[in-house]
Amino acid sequence: MTLQATGKVLIADNDEDVLLALEWTLENAGYKTVVALDSEEALRILARHSCDLLVLDDYLSEKDSAHVLTEFRRAGIRPMVVITYHRFPSFEARQNLHSLGVSAFISKHAHSELVHVVRYLLEPPVQYRYAMSNLT
Repeated sequence: MTLQATGKVLIADNDEDVLLALEWTLENAGYKTVVALDSEEALRILARHSCDLLVLDDYLSEKDSAHVLTEFRRAGIRPMVVITYHRFPSFEARQNLHSLGVSAFISKHAHSELVHVVRYLLEPPVQYRYAMSNLT
């Protein structure tokens, strides 16, 4: 039995090479992706389109991820978020980011880990899918 990935993911990173690598990784895993090179573009996309998950750079457009997520909240947008980072955030920073909706922290270069985390966040367990399919 093969599982089809479901979900639309917005990837926001100001490094175009990283952006393309993350996009390629998630698309090869079966996810639909949309990309943004700065926080303003990401905000416009989230305001107009439904995305199931935001993969957000830890520093985007000279703003740290907490600042970007605070701007999103002010605009009434509260996406489920995965932060990609070069340097793992401190305990205090992680606590603050969790309060802003961050579900996970992933190294920018851990592509297979990103796919596993996205799959975990967006797809119900196989047992749940099987049980739900038997109800119809």
